[in-house]
Order: sequence, then C-alpha cells, then structure tokens
Amino acid sequence: MALLDKRIVKQNNNTKEQKVKSREHSKINIQLELDSSANEVERFSVFVLKTMISKGTPPTPDNYKIFFEKLLDERSIDFQKKIQELLEFEESNYNENRVEIEKDIKEIFIGINSIIKVVNSIYKNIHLIKQLSSETEKELQENKNNLIIKNIASTFESKLKQFVQSIDNQLDLLKEKYQKAGSAFKNIENSTIFDTRFGVYNKRYFVEQAKKERQKVMKFHHQSSIISIEIKENILKKLPFQKDKIFLLRIVAKMLLKTSRRNDIISYFGGNSFIMLLRHTNMENTKGACNRIFELLINSNIVLNDTEIDMDIGIGIAMIKESYEVEESINCALDATSKSAKNKKTFEICDK
Repeated sequence: MALLDKRIVKQNNNTKEQKVKSREHSKINIQLELDSSANEVERFSVFVLKTMISKGTPPTPDNYKIFFEKLLDERSIDFQKKIQELLEFEESNYNENRVEIEKDIKEIFIGINSIIKVVNSIYKNIHLIKQLSSETEKELQENKNNLIIKNIASTFESKLKQFVQSIDNQLDLLKEKYQKAGSAFKNIENSTIFDTRFGVYNKRYFVEQAKKERQKVMKFHHQSSIISIEIKENILKKLPFQKDKIFLLRIVAKMLLKTSRRNDIISYFGGNSFIMLLRHTNMENTKGACNRIFELLINSNIVLNDTEIDMDIGIGIAMIKESYEVEESINCALDATSKSAKNKKTFEICDK
C-alpha cells in the first residue's frame, strides 16, 4: 500500500511539473511584445494572438481569422475602416467573378435550349418537305392531265418556297443563338484560373495576382519575389511523343506544389516553363526556395516509357519592385532563367 502511495505522489508531482511547464510555456508566448515603432494594426494583430493563446485556442489561420473579426468588432469605427482598407488589398473579386460566371452559364443553358428548339423546328420542316414530295409524286403518278399536273407542280413549288423560307429564318436564328452561347462560353473560359492539364494556375491568373501583389508592395513596402523555372529543351527532345512531354510537365508541376507554401502562386507559363509568385519573401528566402526546387528536381528519379530522365533546369529570380511594371519583372525573371540554363548555375538573379 505504501508503494502504491509513493507512485501516486510521484505521478501527482509529475502532473504538477507538467502544468507548471505548460503555464510557463504559455506565459512565454503571451509575453510577445512589439517595439515603440509598431503601428496600431501590428499591435492589434499581436493582441489577437495573445487572446487566442490565453484562451488555449490553437493559433491556426482559420482560428486566427475568427478571433480577428470577433475582436475587431470591439474596436472603434475609425480603426475598423482602417482594417477594411487593408483587407481590400487582400480580397480578390471572387464574388463578382462568380456572379458573372453564373450569368454566363445561365446564358449558355438558355442558348442551348433555344438551339434545341430551333433544330427541332428545322427537323419538322424537313419532315414536312419529305411528306409533301411524297404526296406530290403520288398525285403526279395518278394524274395524266397536263393541266392538273401543272397545278400540282405549281402548288408544290409554292409550298416548297414557304418551307425553304422558314428553314432559312430558323438557320439565321440558330446562328444567332449559337454565337450568343459561344460568346458566353468564351467569357467563362477567360475567367478560369487553372490550367487543368497540370493542376496549377494559368498564366492570366498569375499576371493578375502579380499585379495585385505589386500594389501591396507599393502600399505596405514588404518584399515579394518571382521565380521562373524552365525545363531545358534537350530534356524534352528525348521524349518523341507529345503526351510524354505533357506527362513530364505534370510531374514537375506536382513537385513544385510539393515544395511550395500554401500561399505561393504556381502557374504554367507556356512551353516548358513554370513561374511562381512568393508573397512576403525577401531575396535570401527566395534563394533558399530556389535551392530546394533545384535539389528536388535534379535529384528526382523519373522514368517514362523505359527512358530514365535526368532533369536539367534553369531558374531565374526577380523581385517585385515599385519602379517596374509586373510584366517587366516577369520578363527579367525569364531572361535570368535562360542565363541559368546556359551557364549551368542553380539560379540567376535578375540584374534590374
């Protein structure tokens, strides 16, 4: 019994020790402070984090968002307006795009329904023409009188003209409905953000996001960067079939997704190139990302149709700058990628 009591005391002591450590750990986290130069938004952000930790809530992005919005309601209207201005730079026009896409989809369905109705009318007219021809042929066979034959032919011609005119009108309507549905479909196609072949974002979306990031850099003066990755032509030439080249690019896309952060934008940029937007990333961290990408791709073991692929790539870096348009930064990154591939270096940095 005494031995059991000792065990219980020992366990209780351990539990107390763990609780003390837990409290100390919590205290250390809560004591996070900012220097005197921190602005009101930064202080509020730290306050949100402290509140979450004090309540024992895991500081995950979703939880942080909930607490951020909840605690924001307790602040002044002026401060809320300031935060709203900040968030406008973070928010995309997703809802507006979705409304437009849904309108276009509805327009396409209406157009398809109209096309089906017009095609059905054309089919009925063609059926009636066939029926008229058959009846006319039968009447001609049964009558030998020239006057009657002439009247039958005249009646047939008149009815045939009516059917042909009706079909012409329906064909014009069909063309109009088809063009309208095609236009709506084109709008949807232009609003897509993914390249479905590779499971990454498309070029249009990348440029759009890069432009938004430049606006943020101009307003808040943080650092963000662009990385361009190119698979060398000599690698793709080893693959005689286009489907194998596409498959290799898919593998590369998956690897880039694997080594990237959740908020990085990865896009297929055409040909044998991919491009990445690294938000809130300085030059040193960008170089680190390039090294990881290089090691991952170069050391990968890829076999296609019994052909082992020894990856060979070029990587270029360009920082997003206030003084340069996004297109200039992208082109500079692409130029640096070509230099990297030519000079057999892990990466090259844009010289602008």
